[in-house]
Amino acid sequence: MSIGALTETQERQTGIASAVEDDEALLESMLRDVPLQSELYRPGPYWSRTARNTAYQIRRVGLRDFRGASSTIGVSLTDSIYVDVRNDLNGGLRSLLRGILKSLFPFNRIFDTQVQLTRAHEAKARRLKNMMLAANPRVRDLVERYTIPPSLLGGCLDYVDLDGQRIAALYLNELHQHDVIASDCRFSDISSMLEIGGGFGGHVHCLIENYPKLRKIVYLDIPPNLYIGTQYLRAIYGGSVITYRQTRELSEIRFSDNDKLEIVAIAPWQIERLRMSIDLFHNAQSFVEMPAHIVANYARHVAALQNFDRTRVVMHTYDGFDLRTSLDPARLPGFWPTKKFDRKESLMLDGTYRVFSFVSRD
Repeated sequence: MSIGALTETQERQTGIASAVEDDEALLESMLRDVPLQSELYRPGPYWSRTARNTAYQIRRVGLRDFRGASSTIGVSLTDSIYVDVRNDLNGGLRSLLRGILKSLFPFNRIFDTQVQLTRAHEAKARRLKNMMLAANPRVRDLVERYTIPPSLLGGCLDYVDLDGQRIAALYLNELHQHDVIASDCRFSDISSMLEIGGGFGGHVHCLIENYPKLRKIVYLDIPPNLYIGTQYLRAIYGGSVITYRQTRELSEIRFSDNDKLEIVAIAPWQIERLRMSIDLFHNAQSFVEMPAHIVANYARHVAALQNFDRTRVVMHTYDGFDLRTSLDPARLPGFWPTKKFDRKESLMLDGTYRVFSFVSRD
């Protein structure tokens, strides 16, 4: 059964919503299904606590400000501002401690004063970052050569003010990282892709707006990250986003046989049900945050897709990794024994860390 049979006629939404809407039933459906899955498809040690905290925070405050500073929903996933550690105290005694530190004198007064001071330092750091990026010729080059869509949805505070246009720094870094490998991949010819670990959807957003031929996308992530990305992309592309609610019961997941935009948002365990070919497989950062046997399982299922010999594989990771909690990036090409890879290095626009990119050859 194709996705199209479920969704009837879908037209791309031309305007972006003013806020990311909540869909509590969709979130709960995903979260209920996680414990029922194999260990291969549940959050690993790197993400398990973060995933629990993210779900708690979403239930507490919703998604309207998930890229802002009012919660820790976006920690490790988005460009949110993390200044109040009390927001990270969730569950059992930790919630009790949060209540004490937020409402019981004198602890609340001490912490409120410290948070005010931290906010002031953080705002100053953002202003300096803004000045540095606005003066960076590389930023100007990206803005001239790429379409940069509205990028502040979700309460983003980490942006660059460029000639009166506010652009999320994360979007600029996404395009910078993309540009490093774009000439090797001929993105203008790519019509379909699968992304594992798609964050909150910013990368997919950038690609769709710059490559008109790209119309069929599978976006895979662990819940609740999947929920955040689904709702973010729905705020932009409306019914073109196929949700977990629509695919949950399908035994086979396929693209519709047309040129309409489809963003199929799936949970990890649904990768076994994909029946399609893809031009591009993309992963940024998350593979090194998984145990090796989980990465190997994902790679095996991607390699089983139709016409995989013609699929370009792109993986990005970062320096400064800790082998006690992360996978050695040098191991990543080894999960694709039929592919040969070129490696590239680049520095993030703000100079915070280096990115290693592995791109499979034709």
